[in-house]
Amino acid sequence: MSISSLLIEEKKAMLYVQEARKKAQEIIEKARAEANKILKSAIEEEAVRKILEECEKEAKREAEKILKEYEAKAEKIKSVRSDLIEQAAELIRKEVLSREF
Repeated sequence: MSISSLLIEEKKAMLYVQEARKKAQEIIEKARAEANKILKSAIEEEAVRKILEECEKEAKREAEKILKEYEAKAEKIKSVRSDLIEQAAELIRKEVLSREF
């Protein structure tokens, strides 16, 4: 082989290496972009998960608060009924005892 043909082959080899490096760089850039996209998605999922957990906690606190309020109202209603029944019984007793037979 002559020197000129070796130089031509070396030039071709250099072009192939440059093309391979260019393609490798493109693949690396695509992989980085995809990795960043996945990472961003994972971060967003984590943020959404945390927000949901906070919302669930707040909903539970609110539900407990409402439950306590209704329990208090139910107790009040029960006590009012009991008082009314006692008052009615007292009125009936007085009415019966005040009658002459």
